[in-house]
Amino acid sequence: MSPRSRQLVTYLVLPMIAAMVAIVVFELTALTLIREAEPGSSKFLGVQLPPRQIIPIERGPRVDPDEPFDDLVVRGVRITKGDLWGLMREDPSVGYVPMESSRFLNGWWRSNDLGARHDADIGHGRAAESGGRRLLIFGESFTQGSRLPQEDTWIYQMRAEYPELDAVNFGVDGYGMAQSFLRYRSVIARTHHDAVAFVFLPTANLWRDINTIRSLAEPWDSFAVLPRFLPIPGGIELIRSPYSDVANVFRANKDGLSYELRSHLQRYDRFYIHHLYVPSALSAYFVTGKLVAAYLGKRQIQRIRHQSFYQADSEAWRTVRGIFREADVQARSKGVRFAVVVMPTHDDVETAARYSDFVEHWGRMIENLRQEGVETIDLLTDLAQVSPALDYGYDGSHYGPIASSHIASAAGMKLSSWLQE
Repeated sequence: MSPRSRQLVTYLVLPMIAAMVAIVVFELTALTLIREAEPGSSKFLGVQLPPRQIIPIERGPRVDPDEPFDDLVVRGVRITKGDLWGLMREDPSVGYVPMESSRFLNGWWRSNDLGARHDADIGHGRAAESGGRRLLIFGESFTQGSRLPQEDTWIYQMRAEYPELDAVNFGVDGYGMAQSFLRYRSVIARTHHDAVAFVFLPTANLWRDINTIRSLAEPWDSFAVLPRFLPIPGGIELIRSPYSDVANVFRANKDGLSYELRSHLQRYDRFYIHHLYVPSALSAYFVTGKLVAAYLGKRQIQRIRHQSFYQADSEAWRTVRGIFREADVQARSKGVRFAVVVMPTHDDVETAARYSDFVEHWGRMIENLRQEGVETIDLLTDLAQVSPALDYGYDGSHYGPIASSHIASAAGMKLSSWLQE
């Protein structure tokens, strides 16, 4: 063998053989470590492997509201799932809404005749309580006061501190601004009100308005195909779910992802990531290929969420701004005022304390909303001033009762002043 041939074997052929042997050994070893996560899905050392199932179970999870939540005990009382979240029912226009006139085991969750987390019925034109001005508040779990007793939620505390605000809590876990707007449209003619506010948490909410199945972006057991709005020239277009209820989602996709749902997700859900749901030649058969696809898919989800928040012209921002403009028009058509309350999460408050560029971006975001003509109330500065006191809810998530009292004071002062203008 010539010196040149020996060099070729040493520096090229042998490393290639060694790499191939290593891959084969890894593949054989990895096959013994793969575990089934759920029907049609598998995991390798905790990593969910592609191709993932969009609808991984045969039927939706059934929630018993009286079932205890883990081992959570508060003041000697065993807390139930209904106490923390209430109970939802399917709704053809919104996707899901809270059960009306409900009360759960320990009384943490109570709803009125319109499904609001509120003790008094307000339907059929009932006037505001105590001569105050009725303010309908819509949003997601931070609005709802998720994981807290009714009396600890910030809207309940705000009502006590500012009795002139007859604030009604229409917040619902998992909502985006699309669901908040659709929920408002469903009750706008059913109750007297003087004003309406949407509570908007940009880092927690923006991604939801370019998403239709929540489990594609977050590890939630949520497989309903929710409606969303699509930004179009001059406004927004409502994209309805192709299914009337969750049972139809499971029925239509029990043998695998249907053409109808795949087409819908490709067009309208930005978290339908090709790497994660459509197998390539490598990810179909090899663990190595599956891990690469899982990594690429995760990075793409992170990139979409980052761009949704930081790029003012992202699809998420264009959608949300369009929703706010349309909500403002709807409110004005009824002779009522509309505002957006921008609320930070715990992480946002901590990030603002560390990074001035985040604060600058947050300020530009608020200014952009105001330039759109949207009445905008910002709570970042208020919560940053009491950052050490921002506790967590009883399950370790969301804001706790002390944080809620600070939100009640800050939001109440600003909302009361706004309504007196």
